[in-house]
Amino acid sequence: MNRNQLIQQVKSEYARLARLENGSHFSDQSYSTTSPEAYYEKALQQAIRDISAGKFDDCGSGQQVVERIANHKTKSRRIQDTIESTLHNMEAAQEIIASTPDDKTAQQLQEANQRRADVIPSMIRELKEEQAREELKSDSPNVIGGGGKG
Repeated sequence: MNRNQLIQQVKSEYARLARLENGSHFSDQSYSTTSPEAYYEKALQQAIRDISAGKFDDCGSGQQVVERIANHKTKSRRIQDTIESTLHNMEAAQEIIASTPDDKTAQQLQEANQRRADVIPSMIRELKEEQAREELKSDSPNVIGGGGKG
C-alpha cells in the first residue's frame, strides 16, 4: 500500500478514536494528565515516522497499523499504566477507609497507601527516563542529533 495513503488512514483512525474516547465514559476512568487528543497526536506522530521508515509496509490498512501499535506496549506505556493503576488503587483504598468502621482494615489500607505513595516518585522518574530513551531510539527531530530533516 502507498505510504501516504496509509498515513491518511492512520490519521483518520486516530481522530476517530480520540472522538470516541472524548465522548465515552472511559475518559472518566483515566488517571493520566494527558488528554486523549494529546495522547493520540503523539501516537500519530510516532506512527507517521514508523510508516515513513517502512515499518508497516506489510499492513493493508491504517486500521491494521493502529491495531498493531495498540497491541505493542512500549516499556514507558507499561510504566504509565502501572502508575495509573496505583493511583486508582489508592483512591479505591481511600474510599474504603472512609466507609469502614474497622480500624484494623483502615490501618492496613493506610499503610498500603503510604507504600504506594512512597514508590510513585521513583516510578515517575523511571517513566521519564524510559520516555527519553524511546525518544532517542526513534530518531526524533526533538532530540539533538535526531532524525530531523533540517
